[in-house]
Amino acid sequence: MGAVPAHPCTLFAAAGSRVEGGGTLIAKNRDRQPRLSALKIFTPPGGFRFLGLIDATSVKQPAVAGVNEKGLVVVDATASSLPARERRGDAVSLTEKVLAACASVDAALARKEIFARHPAFHMLADGQKIATVEVAPGGQVVVTVRDRGVLGHTNHYTDGRLEWANRLLKESSWVRQARIWELLAGCRKPLTLKDFISFSQDRDDGPDNSIWRTGGKPRATRTLATWIVAQPQGQAPRVYVKIANPGEPEQTYDLPLDRAFWQKGRVQFP
Repeated sequence: MGAVPAHPCTLFAAAGSRVEGGGTLIAKNRDRQPRLSALKIFTPPGGFRFLGLIDATSVKQPAVAGVNEKGLVVVDATASSLPARERRGDAVSLTEKVLAACASVDAALARKEIFARHPAFHMLADGQKIATVEVAPGGQVVVTVRDRGVLGHTNHYTDGRLEWANRLLKESSWVRQARIWELLAGCRKPLTLKDFISFSQDRDDGPDNSIWRTGGKPRATRTLATWIVAQPQGQAPRVYVKIANPGEPEQTYDLPLDRAFWQKGRVQFP
């Protein structure tokens, strides 16, 4: 395998006894060349409303992560261990479709065929379960579901049945994968939202290989946003978002996604 520049992102989650008080935690660090991020509430006709982290630079402003009014969270990452010609597809469109149509992890995975349309990595969570979906060329799909424990994923295939698809060596992906598992495994106590925020800010491996990437060059891939959803057992979800738009002050949101939030239908700025 030949070494080539790295692409985004870092995904991680925890469930059950690994979360303080039970429930789930799920996070995504959005990594790309400098672009803008923002928050938006989507109201698809006939579907569930959802809050999305959007690519504000794009004309279509697609959601790159989201949580719907039923508590289903969907995030995704590029399969950048594949050549670009083999990973063409619309993972973002899939994210939006799943959030609009599905109320739980089980409901989303029951429609497994929709994930098979293009190579990518997806991580899902509701109040009880977390899951990863690895999609390889040819529609091969491997799903991991847990109601207790942790999950971590970056931008290469980790399931032994799909390792053949790791055709390009992405140093950052392998380093970030090792680091997020080190952080998750190294925390012996039940995990909290505060822990996940701390993990998302980790800069242990320099500007290009850390979980929070600052980029070694002006146009290098860097972390543009952190998206974390906590779903404490028996409570409404809570979303923490940090947006680091190029040339702008960082913005931080900490929003309870209760009934009042969805009734207002707008994002409260800090």
